[in-house]
Amino acid sequence: MKIRSIMRTKVVTLQANEPFINAVEATASERIRHLPVLEGERLVGILTLTDIKHASPSPLVQGSKTQYRKLLAETPVSRIMRAAPYTASPDASMAEVVRLMVQNKIGAVPIVEGDKLVGIVSELDVLKTFLTVLKAIE
Repeated sequence: MKIRSIMRTKVVTLQANEPFINAVEATASERIRHLPVLEGERLVGILTLTDIKHASPSPLVQGSKTQYRKLLAETPVSRIMRAAPYTASPDASMAEVVRLMVQNKIGAVPIVEGDKLVGIVSELDVLKTFLTVLKAIE
């Protein structure tokens, strides 16, 4: 099975120069855990919910809510993102992509043609496909 058959093509992305607060807001409002980061149309990184949590200032640290939001607004996504993420082609097999996820302990793989992002596959997409297969054989 080719990964193009299960990849999501409507992908929420960020530009590398966008403020970090946009990542915080996007993951919360869209209920997603992986944000590909672009420069124009070229994939340059990925930001995960875990990355966001690690980079966010702790509410236990002294400071006002205004200072907290200012810090998030002044920090570009490029400072937090993981550069050069693992990627796959739309023609890669599902087995190749799952192997990439397992071997590298990652929860999503951006799908690219050249440097251009065309989709994303997350562990949830893989599990949904697996569930469909299980239902078919039961």
